[in-house]
Amino acid sequence: MDWNIKWNWTQFCSTGLKPFANDTKDLLPCFQETVLQLPVYTIFAAISAYNFGSLSNGLRIARNKTQLRMLTLRALLSIVLSLLPVCKIFVFYRMGVRLSAVDVLVVCAECIMWAVHCGYLLSARHFGSLCHRGTLLLNVVWITVLVLDGIWLRTSRHFDWWPWSLITLLCDLLYGLTLLPKGSAVVARSTTGSGTEQDPLLSPHRYTQFDFELSEAHLGHAQDEANWASRFIFHWVHPLIEKGVAGKLRRIEDLFDLPDALNINRLSEKLNLAISQSHSLLRALHKSFGVEFYLIGVLRFVADVSGFAGPLLLGGLLSQQPEGEEGRAYYYAVGLFCSTLISALCSTHFDWRMAMINMKMRLGMVSVIYRKALEARGLRDASPDILNLMSTDADRIVHSCISFHFFWSIPFKLFTTLYLLYTQVGAAFIAGLLFAAMLIPITRWLAKRIGIYTTGLMQAKDARLAATTETMQGAKQIKTNAWEDIFISKIRSLRSEEVKFISKRKYLDAMCVYFWATTPVLTCLLTFGVSVLMGHPLVASTTYTSVALLNMLIGPLNAFPWVLNGLVEAWVSLRRVQELINIPNLDLLSYYSPIIRGSNDIQEGETLQDPKPIILQLKGASFAHYGDKQDSRTSPLCLRDVNVSIKAGDLVCIEGPVGAGKSSFISAIVAGLRCMEGEVCVQNLPTGFGYVPQRTWLQRGTIRDNIVWGANFDEQWYKTVLHACALYDDIAALGGDLIGVGENGHTLSGGQRARISLARAVYQDKKVYLLDDVLSALDAHVAKHIIKHCLLGVLKNKTRIVVTRSTQLFFHANQILNVRDGQLRPSDYMSESIDLSLEADDLEEPDSVRRPSVELPQLQNEEDKQSLDSLLLEESREYGYLSASVFSCYWRAVTTPLALSVVLFVLLMQISRNLSDAWLAYWVTQSTLDGNKNDTSLAHEVIPVGVGNGSLPTHTTGYYLGIFAGIAVSNSILTLVRAFLFAYAGIKAAILIHNKLLNNVMFAKFSFFDVTSVGRILNRFSSDTDTVDDSLPFILNIMLAQLVGLIGALFMSLYAMPWLGLVVIPMVPIYLNLQHRYRHASRDIKRLSSNAMSPLYTHFTETLQGLTTIRTMRASSRFQRDFHAKLEESIKAQLTSSAAQQWLSLRLQMLGTFLVGGAALLAAITASHTTNPGLVGLCISYALTITGQLGDLLYAVAETEQELVAVERLDQYLQLEGEQNSNGSADPPFGWPTQGVLSYKEVELGYREHLAPALRDISFVTEAFERIGIVGRTGAGKSSVLAALLRVAPLSRGEIRLDNVNLKTVALNILRDRVGVITQEPFLFEGTVRENLDPRRICYDSEIWHAIKNSAATTLLVQQLGGLDGHIEKCGNNLSAGQRQLLCLGRALLKNAKVLCIDEGTSNLDDESDLSMQQALRSAFKSCTLLFIAHRLRGLQNMDRIIVLDNGVICEQGKPQELAENTASIFHGMLKAQGISLEEFSKVGH
Repeated sequence: MDWNIKWNWTQFCSTGLKPFANDTKDLLPCFQETVLQLPVYTIFAAISAYNFGSLSNGLRIARNKTQLRMLTLRALLSIVLSLLPVCKIFVFYRMGVRLSAVDVLVVCAECIMWAVHCGYLLSARHFGSLCHRGTLLLNVVWITVLVLDGIWLRTSRHFDWWPWSLITLLCDLLYGLTLLPKGSAVVARSTTGSGTEQDPLLSPHRYTQFDFELSEAHLGHAQDEANWASRFIFHWVHPLIEKGVAGKLRRIEDLFDLPDALNINRLSEKLNLAISQSHSLLRALHKSFGVEFYLIGVLRFVADVSGFAGPLLLGGLLSQQPEGEEGRAYYYAVGLFCSTLISALCSTHFDWRMAMINMKMRLGMVSVIYRKALEARGLRDASPDILNLMSTDADRIVHSCISFHFFWSIPFKLFTTLYLLYTQVGAAFIAGLLFAAMLIPITRWLAKRIGIYTTGLMQAKDARLAATTETMQGAKQIKTNAWEDIFISKIRSLRSEEVKFISKRKYLDAMCVYFWATTPVLTCLLTFGVSVLMGHPLVASTTYTSVALLNMLIGPLNAFPWVLNGLVEAWVSLRRVQELINIPNLDLLSYYSPIIRGSNDIQEGETLQDPKPIILQLKGASFAHYGDKQDSRTSPLCLRDVNVSIKAGDLVCIEGPVGAGKSSFISAIVAGLRCMEGEVCVQNLPTGFGYVPQRTWLQRGTIRDNIVWGANFDEQWYKTVLHACALYDDIAALGGDLIGVGENGHTLSGGQRARISLARAVYQDKKVYLLDDVLSALDAHVAKHIIKHCLLGVLKNKTRIVVTRSTQLFFHANQILNVRDGQLRPSDYMSESIDLSLEADDLEEPDSVRRPSVELPQLQNEEDKQSLDSLLLEESREYGYLSASVFSCYWRAVTTPLALSVVLFVLLMQISRNLSDAWLAYWVTQSTLDGNKNDTSLAHEVIPVGVGNGSLPTHTTGYYLGIFAGIAVSNSILTLVRAFLFAYAGIKAAILIHNKLLNNVMFAKFSFFDVTSVGRILNRFSSDTDTVDDSLPFILNIMLAQLVGLIGALFMSLYAMPWLGLVVIPMVPIYLNLQHRYRHASRDIKRLSSNAMSPLYTHFTETLQGLTTIRTMRASSRFQRDFHAKLEESIKAQLTSSAAQQWLSLRLQMLGTFLVGGAALLAAITASHTTNPGLVGLCISYALTITGQLGDLLYAVAETEQELVAVERLDQYLQLEGEQNSNGSADPPFGWPTQGVLSYKEVELGYREHLAPALRDISFVTEAFERIGIVGRTGAGKSSVLAALLRVAPLSRGEIRLDNVNLKTVALNILRDRVGVITQEPFLFEGTVRENLDPRRICYDSEIWHAIKNSAATTLLVQQLGGLDGHIEKCGNNLSAGQRQLLCLGRALLKNAKVLCIDEGTSNLDDESDLSMQQALRSAFKSCTLLFIAHRLRGLQNMDRIIVLDNGVICEQGKPQELAENTASIFHGMLKAQGISLEEFSKVGH
């Protein structure tokens, strides 16, 4: 039997498998039907059948009318399309047209395909997915069918049956139109569960089926659970992308958890250990991550090597094949596909591994910086320097990792490319090399200058951020004094310095962009120009291999300055972080010494009658501030020769004048000062101290969070602490202990802050308590309650060291120490008799007092309570698409004419670039087909073979070269203009947005600063502003260039090889689908990432502000744990973002790979590489670049969208509402106010909607120059009287008039400028004494001295500081609280307003300074109306009237003496509570 059966293709179809006709460039019908149509129709039918079958098990969908109509229309069109081929073949048969076997087969396939698809569409009306368009694969194959029908119509134009093809194509296009409307649909119910009575009871259909959506699922640990195949193609990222498309990426918990490789504790410990061993951050990073980091370089090497195969294989494909070896072209085509595939895989995995090592380094470094901030010696308050180290500097060090690999990869690419160029064009490559060599010193100079400007920029940014931080922390006081314009101009002057550096950097960047964009054209011109001049004709194979190699050369050359720049910036940042690491740690074991116990010391188990042990001892100790030079032994001492011994259970009181060193003594005990000599001995070092600083420090969170402070919640103990600290009434008034407090307790009164701070310390249950002037901010009866129930109550068995002026407490003290001029000695009060018999009586507590007056909310109500409180709301963020307002915001900032100019020059640049490539292709084709290649002169006329002398005009080689040179030079000029235009536009937008942001924030409502943490505001002024300054213009520039570049490349490729449309068009829906899904996910991930940074910055800022409290109460490890949790959230966002990028990158590079393979295969099939080699070379060289361009464009678009999130966040603040009627509706009379007559009429004031009104129905009228004292318990609404006057919040009801002018009509800046204010929190800023006293600089020195002479204490303080040029640190850190209040008094004296408001302005003053304040009130403020809020009643006898407030209502008012003498009055009770006798109060001081 003969098994050798031969298949005769010509019997199957007349022309067999021959693709092209000899006379036309059309595909032959047989080739189309057999090779293209039959397989595609079969695949389309199979996919439709599979989807049809799977729908029966799918979800039941309820669609709207639009979707149902579209599906019905598509089903009808499918029926028409299935009948058309049957009708066509029947008509042909009747007409006697000869039909081949393949015709019948294709008709059958087409009929079955559309019939099956119609069934699928009818089923999809009620089942399937929410989108009516079907799956991506189905749409891709349908587009392929559409393209094939279009080609069939083109072929059939030569035959009589073309109308049939036209009708088919029109039906296809109508089908396509039905895909456009979106419509809407919802899941109705599951298909299962509709059983009949005959179904068995235990049938699975009897059970309810729950539809579990993947988008709701927890993603788990990134890549840990994935198998090797899933890791290889990044399939494990797919659930994340699906979640993003479903819009379920709304919280950090929706992202991937960190894999085991990114364990924060392990990485930070590893790096810490390495630093402790090497004392160098660089060596420590090398030791911890070096091996993994260097091994990743292998992937980079393989990707680079496989990248070189492309140009060489292209050269082989374009070379003229000898007779009989036409098949070799197919090998080259397959080789091109494989090399591109390997390069894609290696480069994607290199990027992913680099991202992982970057995150490891970031985790380790940021943890080290935070730990160092907690442990370093002498760090005080929040420093933007350290904040910058954590954000900007850590970023730069991490990003330098990839720069390092490019640092060796780029020279390798460079030398390999040059060698390969030499093999292609010989010595002519030297022209390109010389141009490249010329670029190296230029790029080096550029990188060096950029490095210098970056250092300057960082310093300018630090200075601006320092000023911004100080301004935002004191924003409320600044607004109260109407100083917004002063601080805005101060920040703007610092910003202008920063903008100078930004501008210099941007214009240098523009030079880099110019070289990057113009180099390909100029290098081609020089190389081929010299090659032609040297007598080498341009041949397609060598020319396009050279073009591809030159394109490979451009990337490394242009990237090199950025790489150098990245390494330089990283080195600068590395040194900055190293400076922090070099600061020695605070070693408590060396600072403190153990107490040497004597034979009489108490031992465990001894009875109370035994002597108490010494628990704290200072022996001959002298101390200096850390601000002084660390090694100098001659630093000025703030405490000298301190000798004190304190026993367990003692109450020690510290008193002394303002600025004497009372707070320094407490700082010395808690290791806040440098011990120059002597020793500090403590009994129990690890437990720490209970510490309440003079300047209260609270964290953003609930009141309960601030009191419990990380300890276990014990409700009974918690209630005891609340009662002891007199917080029950306040909590009831505020609405519970789960109400939020702003950063540093902005939303609470001074007394409430002090008591919460005290409650925090008491709740921790320490053995030793250090209380720095905690009673001064409290009203008399509250202070008495705290002495009785807290200091002598729950703390009676503890050791208490209290800075105070309370004589009431002195009676119970075991020691009273006086601090004066830095020396500690026994106080004069010690000589007075101490009646300890009162103690037992005071501690007796009636049941009525002990009983809680407010029920604590249960823990489960926490979320409900927080939902009411705007303070605890998460930072607002948008979801889904960026709104048009974000784009218009940036467009307006650039200005329309400038933006249009930029777009125009980008388009002109791309057009000139594509023209130069098209002209080169035309020249190469003519030259390759030239019949006389021996003549190589410029005057040689190029005459292609087959072109007669008369048919087409011929041109000389010089003509081709001249035009090519002209286009290249034009492109270079256009590129230069575009680069500088873009730089200018970016700088202009940055300046405008920052100025507007600063204005809007400074003139925002007061409530904005209550509910927004300083960390959040600073995030806008630091990272978001940095994005708009630097990265957004940069990435926007790249995106525009990539967009026009890709459009140009596709257009030129399709122009050069129209059949490439067969590959390109079906790829379009895949590309659009990929970019749609990726952008959905990446946008929300970026938003989450930005929002995850705010808690990190806020926590870091809070830590630095409360550093002393955290260290003293030994909470460092807990704060580090909390920081790690917040750091983990921010890294989760980065990890997820990187995974999504690599998922996309791999898929896009696969598309590019198929495009290159398809182009090469088409060239081999059509044999056009022999007939039109120039265009084939142009097409494939573009296809090789499209691989990268597809990814680059989508990455640039996504990156631009992500960077625009910064504009979106800034735009939120640009839309902030200003204060109500801030510009006023009427101008006050000239010289207003003249009398200072205030009239409150039925005033009601509420700060926030859900809170109870702070003032209710307040009505009173002052006389001209009347002095009014306002008293009441903490939280009674005293400060709100001033808030209403200064329009801190709009009145709910009523009106306030000043000299008959309704304050609602007056411009805010005029009102606040004409009213003098000394606030509860004295506000000073960094600068000279003169600047702090006279911020507007409108007074002469003599006027300042004349004004402050009315307060002896203020005059003395100014002289102590070194006169008016004396320096005041940020927030007045070098002054005590009392000294700050004295300076604020000096400021008020200088202002000499007709209305003066003093809000507890004497709370931190000693008796001597208080007396000075009272004298100033009597003498200097005679001719002004005075509103004096006080909790010390001793000086109020000088007031003309007293107003007593309680719960926002005036309880009583009258003359001080009358109220004091009325035993039934509340004021009388308050005097009694403070121990002030009627006789003492009646002595009116003159």
